[in-house]
Amino acid sequence: MDDPEEGPARMRQQDLSPAPRGSFEKLQDANVPTYLLIVILVSLFSPLQESIGFWPALATVVLAGFAALQLVELLLRPVKRKRLALDAEQGLFECAHREEGSALRQNWALGYVKAEPGKVLFQAKTGFTGSVAGSVEIYSEPQLVSPAVRAPWTVFPGGSVIVLSTNKGSIELAASASSLSLLTERALNGD
Repeated sequence: MDDPEEGPARMRQQDLSPAPRGSFEKLQDANVPTYLLIVILVSLFSPLQESIGFWPALATVVLAGFAALQLVELLLRPVKRKRLALDAEQGLFECAHREEGSALRQNWALGYVKAEPGKVLFQAKTGFTGSVAGSVEIYSEPQLVSPAVRAPWTVFPGGSVIVLSTNKGSIELAASASSLSLLTERALNGD
């Protein structure tokens, strides 16, 4: 017979449904602007080298490439903010997750967390920018064990890590500071 907490509840659970990425974000995720920029800069390097010399041409190409990538980021910033705001309205945010003391100490699962009163839901995603995949893990009775500390750059650049005790043991979450504030507000009741 199915365990009432695991079987039917797990079957009824749907995906966390984060806001979809737009076309331009998908192109950036596939590095299309970067590849296009490389082709353009490589084709401009030779004529530039003939007119101003190797080192000035190289410096110009590198600086132009850096400026162009920053411009792309600047143009996509409002789109990303809108998508993240839509997720935040649902109590949903991107994170990296692992069970504390895991034998796979270096492996973090990238995914989404949804903060609800008295529980935290986690669903992994495929790759860095893929869609959600697999079952939704439900962690009840979350309690903050440790204050936020800086996340390793390789796990969640610019983010923080917190440790939560739950009904399934301790878990670590790495996310942005605003996302962890949202988690505290919605799931931990300000603890």
